[in-house]
Amino acid sequence: MNDARLVAISGLLKGTVWRAKDGPLLLGRDASNQVQTRDTAVSRKHCSVTKTSSGGFEIEDLNSHNGTFVNGTKVSRKAIQHGDRIRAGGSEFVFLTGPDDDDTGTRSAASSTDSALKTLQLDFSGLPSDASWVGRMARDLSAFFKIANVINSTRDVQAMQCELLALICEVIPAAQGAIVLQLNRNEEAGAPCTWNRKEPQEVRIQDALVQQASWEQCAVLVTAQTGSAEQVLCVPLLGIERVLGVIYLSSPASHAPFGEEHAYFLSSVSRIAAITLENLSKLDSLRAENQRLRVEGKAEQTLVGESRPMLRVREFIRRVAQGDSTVLIRGESGTGKELIARALHAYSSRTDKPFVTINCAAIPDTLLESELFGHEKGAFTGATTVRKGKLEAAEDGTLFLDEIGEMAPLLQAKLLRALQQREFERLGGNRLLSFHARVVAATNKNLEQAIKSGEFRQDLYYRLNVVSIVSPPLREHREDIPILALHFANEYAAKCKRSFKGIAAEARSLLLQYSWPGNVRELENAIEHAIVMGLTDEILPEDLPHALLEEQASALAGRYHDTLNETKKQLVLAALDEAKGSPVDAARLLGIHPKYLHRLIRNLNLKRLG
Repeated sequence: MNDARLVAISGLLKGTVWRAKDGPLLLGRDASNQVQTRDTAVSRKHCSVTKTSSGGFEIEDLNSHNGTFVNGTKVSRKAIQHGDRIRAGGSEFVFLTGPDDDDTGTRSAASSTDSALKTLQLDFSGLPSDASWVGRMARDLSAFFKIANVINSTRDVQAMQCELLALICEVIPAAQGAIVLQLNRNEEAGAPCTWNRKEPQEVRIQDALVQQASWEQCAVLVTAQTGSAEQVLCVPLLGIERVLGVIYLSSPASHAPFGEEHAYFLSSVSRIAAITLENLSKLDSLRAENQRLRVEGKAEQTLVGESRPMLRVREFIRRVAQGDSTVLIRGESGTGKELIARALHAYSSRTDKPFVTINCAAIPDTLLESELFGHEKGAFTGATTVRKGKLEAAEDGTLFLDEIGEMAPLLQAKLLRALQQREFERLGGNRLLSFHARVVAATNKNLEQAIKSGEFRQDLYYRLNVVSIVSPPLREHREDIPILALHFANEYAAKCKRSFKGIAAEARSLLLQYSWPGNVRELENAIEHAIVMGLTDEILPEDLPHALLEEQASALAGRYHDTLNETKKQLVLAALDEAKGSPVDAARLLGIHPKYLHRLIRNLNLKRLG
């Protein structure tokens, strides 16, 4: 084992030998590695060869981007022996433990095992022009037209791959094929799209050949020779900026052989397909980014605040939005329950679908049924046309039922059936309509108490309360008041087209001390009032509504009386102390009548001293 070493047999370092001593032998692009390569397919710290406590050696992949392969198999950690072949990026090494004079023989043996494998750097400028090639080109022309039509007309990546493989195998005698894509640089390759000429079965893909075709950017051809189980043709999908993946074809050794003409055809197809795949990938990325920005923009417009209660609300939205579960939002009036519902819709996969809202408390019971379910022509007096209800208008989007606790019991039963059966009828109709929207309900009512009093159906409560959250009142996250105030001030200053520079310190103090029984809605109204009524570019205390000023005045009056009573107590106690506890002498010292002193002692809760 003292002669253990790593010998490069292909790639940029071919012919170089490194001794594996007691310490680890590191391989990568970084200058600190003993085995340093400029190969961009190799990570900075790619893998290491280390001597074990038992005297053997093992190789460990150091979380490299493209992986480490031993004898064609991708490994994370593996014991290695004399003659094992290691591939990292575009380089291949053989691990040796025998005498130095074995190097040449081992490299020759390693080369001989690859006699059935060759890489083809195809030169399209010098294609042969003999009759056989011309005939094949004429034969392939029809396939090229079909492939071009598929590539130009398909906008779905998966569908394009399936059709592409079928058309390729009209020309190349492959038994099965696969397209392995890695459209995003920082993601692992996804599940391959596979095709079989006969019955469906799993396509076995040799990762080492896929990596070789990708790293060396050339066609890899494994021909059928004695002892080989199958033949393989693998070509990279070369985009404008990078390699997007590979097209991988295979057949049993007994089938018609793959030739260079097949490699030329497949490479031509791959170059055309790669450009389309790259464009589709960029288009999908732009759509996703646009969607993300729209969602973030909506969220910023709705949920304002950085306090712990607001962070909990955001975390709830993040976890629940992508699902389809019914959500019940509870909380006091003015806490922003509808804003939470809109954020749930914005962050969901339904964001491009309708968000339909209905206030169950604002519509009379006689009209609410028609608003919810719609009506047919002639269903009641005045129903001159067919009208869609909110359930139908919501389509595949989100239906928001605000103040659900105010719904009449009869309508509760009909709504429960629609939620359970996912179907309903228009008022006056007999045709069942499907209901696909997600339901989000909100209430400021104590539904448990309403159930006990018979005002709300218990079964509807359980149907709505699948996932629930309480929208926190403003008094529980006062630290958000300055942020909210500035948000509303900027919004209404822009609407009123007036300048705004900030909120005066005295006004901020009033905002922070006020109790806000109307929650965020009352704060918004107060700021709008200040912007409309203010005469300067700064919100001053006198610009705020009278309710805030009156509460502040009451608080100041309370503090005045508390201070005055405390002063009286100190005077009485000091006089009694000087008079050695005699009320009469204390009254004389204070210059008041003894009866008045007794009244003071009683009113100031000093009876025990009297």
